[in-house]
Order: sequence, then structure tokens, then C-alpha cells
Amino acid sequence: MKDCIVVIGIKAEGKHGLDDERDSPQPYEVDAELYVDLKPVASADRLDETIDYVTVAETVRSVIEGRTFQLLETLADAIATELVALGADTVRVRVRKPRAADVAGVADIAIVVERSR
Repeated sequence: MKDCIVVIGIKAEGKHGLDDERDSPQPYEVDAELYVDLKPVASADRLDETIDYVTVAETVRSVIEGRTFQLLETLADAIATELVALGADTVRVRVRKPRAADVAGVADIAIVVERSR
């Protein structure tokens, strides 16, 4: 297994879902795992040698806030694609839409995708 940068609980509001769900922004939460060899980064001890977790959070927020999708699956895929572009070998993204669970007996709904370059 490779090393991993983990950013948990990235929060943003976006307009995703069915027609009526896109009328006003709703909250989303994202956990991102970026798998990359961190040994050279640790040796260099330089921020410009790694994937900055601030950039990860900003990237996730820009996708959620700047684009619109009907499906959580598509949103998760778009986020993962952008995070791979930051230089990760593989990313695992969990997108949660707290208000999506409108089904009796369901506490929450989340989508998890994994993408590699």
C-alpha cells in the first residue's frame, strides 16, 4: 500500500440532484484519500514537493460549488478526477449529502469512488 494524504470533512454547498434539489444550495461533505509515495517528500521536507491539503480542500469545494450534477456518483467522479490531476497515483473520495436521506429508516447516503491515473 502506498502512503496516503487524508483530508476529512471538507464542507461546501452546491446545487446537485433532481430539479427541485438544484433550486438552492445544499450541504455536502467530502472525505478524500490521496495515495502517493511520500518518502521523497518526507526527505525533502518542503511543501512544494507534496500535494498540499489546502489545495485538496479548495479543489473539492470548487467542484461542488462551481458545477452542477444530477447524481452524487457524477459529483464524486468529477472530484476524484480533479484530485488525480493534482498528482496522486490513486484517490478515494467519499461524498455525503446529509439532506439526501429522505427514505424511511435511512440515516444518511454517501457515494465512494476510487480513481487512478
